Amino acid sequence: MSYLSATVAPMTVSYLFSGLLGHLPVLAALIAGLVLVSARQTRLGPRSTTLARLGLAALLLSQLLNMAWLFVFPQLIRSLDYRASTYGMVTFGVSVVLSLLMAAGLGLLIAALVTRGAGGGGPFDGSPYGFQEAARAGAPAVGPDQGSGGAASGYNPTGPPGGV
Repeated sequence: MSYLSATVAPMTVSYLFSGLLGHLPVLAALIAGLVLVSARQTRLGPRSTTLARLGLAALLLSQLLNMAWLFVFPQLIRSLDYRASTYGMVTFGVSVVLSLLMAAGLGLLIAALVTRGAGGGGPFDGSPYGFQEAARAGAPAVGPDQGSGGAASGYNPTGPPGGV
């Protein structure tokens, strides 16, 4: 058995190093996502911001727990004398918990995308000439039969009334 422990220790360092390097880009993207959501809080609205933060935090926690499992698993193999079926059950349990956490994070991110708070607006809500603002104020729609010369959609090629 001493031969086994001597060969496991160098293998563990390279195993951990390669596993950690694989998780660093995902961790960086999740942290950047948290920063971006915080920066766009007023545009997203409070509900979408909260859901996005919770989703990103769940995904970040999933990644951190996965990295912790990379540290624990070789120690578990070295210190405990389990049968292969026991290792399979433990690995299955951990993977179920991690995948449920990841699914919850993705679900919360999707919910953040499809919900919109009162203060939030989409990227196409405003038009360059302010026609939607005029429609919200109760201005009548402008069409070709009303003498404006514009298209049926209310587009005025000369710009908004009163100049730009």
